[in-house]
Amino acid sequence: MLKLHSPHTLKWVSLFGLFLAGCSYQPDDMPKIAPVTGVVTLDGQPLPEAEILFQPSSGRASTGMTDENGEYTLLFNRNTYGAKVDDHDVSIITYKQFDQSLSKLTAKVTEGDNVIDLELKSKPKTKTR
Repeated sequence: MLKLHSPHTLKWVSLFGLFLAGCSYQPDDMPKIAPVTGVVTLDGQPLPEAEILFQPSSGRASTGMTDENGEYTLLFNRNTYGAKVDDHDVSIITYKQFDQSLSKLTAKVTEGDNVIDLELKSKPKTKTR
């Protein structure tokens, strides 16, 4: 049996309980979220240090960052991995140039695990005189 020796102990136990309850809180209007991972390549090679943005037709976007192997995992918010179950426009921000017209960047996130690899092509080199 737990004995509380002072009113301060009861206060701290109550506050700790409220803290734990708040950590697991999910809003009632949270959309369906599914895990999304993949690999981004540029001309067949892994693309490191690229920021990935999945923007659904409505609502919050999910983001991720590629590692040295071009692999990414999306984050919906700071506590939830994944993206909204929906069709998405995909944006990639990188220091390397690629031709977005050759790389239609859309994705469909469905319930369950999603592995969405993104293949990009370099911009054609322009001839100079």
